[in-house]
Amino acid sequence: MYFVDKDILNERLMYVEELTGTFEKVDGLALERTCHMLIEASVDVGNMIIDAFILRDPGSYQDVMDIMENEGVIPKEDNERFRATFEWRSELTRNYTRLNHDQMKRDFASNLSAYSDFKQNVLNFFENEGQAITAFKGDDHDV
Repeated sequence: MYFVDKDILNERLMYVEELTGTFEKVDGLALERTCHMLIEASVDVGNMIIDAFILRDPGSYQDVMDIMENEGVIPKEDNERFRATFEWRSELTRNYTRLNHDQMKRDFASNLSAYSDFKQNVLNFFENEGQAITAFKGDDHDV
């Protein structure tokens, strides 16, 4: 049995929400950090949901979101938006000295709605799906 801490889940959902709210104001290194953490925090939340509902193990970052789409957590359109931005992860972690900030900003800006809708999609899933198979720590939350 996996234990999923709702405090951490909510904290990460709030973090994604905060990052989407400040996205337009950042450039340079702050843009890099914002884009990287949008990806990481969203995948972390996805992995927590996968653990909570004992879903199949993902094989990649994108596979996390594919599972989330298959399980009805996120719509197909948002999964495609995540896919378009997840391509930047390898650039951010491997080719960070050669990043095209303008292109990264455009790609994330045109797909930002997947991140800004993420919290509500997760909350809706928990409301509609009922109880997860596993135990949650911190059951005094909406999630």
